[in-house]
Amino acid sequence: MPVKQLPDEFTCIAVDMGAGSIRVMLGAIDGKGISEREDISYREVHRIPNEPVFRDGHDRWDMDRIVREIKTGILKAVDVSPYPPLSIGVDSWGVDFILLDDRNHLLETPVSYRDKRTAGMRELWNTMMPEMETFRRTGINFYLFNTLFQVLSIRDSTLLKNASRLLFMPCYIGGLLSGRAVNELTIASTSQMLEVRGDRWDDRILELLDVDKALFGEVVPPGTRLGSVTLPGAEGMEHVAVCGHDTACVVAAIPSTEPGYAYISAGTWCIVGVESDTPLLTEDALRFGLTNERGYGNTYRILKNITGLWLLQGLKEHLPAGTSYADMETMTRDGGPIAQLIDPDDPVFYHPADMKDAFDSFFRKTGQPLPESFSGYLLCAYDSLCFSFRHQIEKLEQFTGKNISVLHVVGGGSQSEYLCQRIADSCGRKVVAGPVEGATLGNILIQALAMGRIKNLAEGRALIRKSCQLKIYQPAADLERTTKHYLKFLQLKDKQ
Repeated sequence: MPVKQLPDEFTCIAVDMGAGSIRVMLGAIDGKGISEREDISYREVHRIPNEPVFRDGHDRWDMDRIVREIKTGILKAVDVSPYPPLSIGVDSWGVDFILLDDRNHLLETPVSYRDKRTAGMRELWNTMMPEMETFRRTGINFYLFNTLFQVLSIRDSTLLKNASRLLFMPCYIGGLLSGRAVNELTIASTSQMLEVRGDRWDDRILELLDVDKALFGEVVPPGTRLGSVTLPGAEGMEHVAVCGHDTACVVAAIPSTEPGYAYISAGTWCIVGVESDTPLLTEDALRFGLTNERGYGNTYRILKNITGLWLLQGLKEHLPAGTSYADMETMTRDGGPIAQLIDPDDPVFYHPADMKDAFDSFFRKTGQPLPESFSGYLLCAYDSLCFSFRHQIEKLEQFTGKNISVLHVVGGGSQSEYLCQRIADSCGRKVVAGPVEGATLGNILIQALAMGRIKNLAEGRALIRKSCQLKIYQPAADLERTTKHYLKFLQLKDKQ
């Protein structure tokens, strides 16, 4: 049986919903204050795989199973916690949503952003509102999976006409826990339907979609306390609207000390971006693919999504079972000098049936010889990915006027010494690697802020620096030689 919470102990539950897995984490902050040694810690209590299921003609999320497993995980966390958790927060991937009827029941099993129902919706929307106007209104760039295009695809349906509420994934889960169903700012911003400043839904966009603003409801900032959890067995915890979008949680947890930094969230897909007090709404930003998502503390995350370690995951399928990523990194050391390069943004790499065939197709299209050994494919993937990071960072410097001297690499890729050193060498900048579990840490920090355990985000980031193992990488390669290959990469992109 949990005992009474100690005055300097803060325990909470972080639900981190990913499009590949969902985890319930038990988080804690303990110690005597930031001036002395104290720790932020977490442990995984429950995890389930999460993949869309094809049902009734669409790729859907098995919401009944997701809700059931999250509740199971919460009760496990309460049971194993040495102290009663004070609060709970939920984050998830962006854009996807739940439609509820007037009795707060699901109208359908929610459709995944991977579904094909948005095909042609961008072109249709552009007949209704010019791209630049949409960008200036919302700050969000054009991705086929955006909520805007999902809603447009069902605009004339009985389903939408019968809906009384639309809630994003973490907001729906939070509403089940506490009974207060509102949409949180950071995840609402991914929709391409929220005004770029403030917390209002864009009237003109909703008018063109022919939907009532009441469908989307109230938007609250991250850190809002939404009431006590009523789940039997977990009563009394405070439901906190953390950054609903997992990447916003990641950025909140970046342990930065220097003002001139960018972040690289390195996973299957990579996100390269900067924090800013103002959005970037220029035509250049739109054309380059930059988007302005909201962050904690009324900030903006100016970023671009790019193909990431997906390239290596695909190539790994051609290697013997049991081959690790460390083994693959060792293989690249036998690959010789850089011979081939690819543009990771080329559509051929988005979802190929065979990744090696996709590489070969790109090499032939661009007049490059095929690698003589498989290590050449791996070397090409790593170098092209790192050059892509450098390209994004230089464009961010150009468009924002910021001087970026430090790169914070977070997520799974931060564990690879080889990748982090390669990024430092290719980009000619210092790399700070870690933390790995940025979304969980950000979720915990925002709960601690809302509950008064820490005073501000700077204090929370300092706590992460003290508690997490961070590693520094300085550029070690010949920058002139690296730049020569980087210029070849830029020429290759220009030709596409």
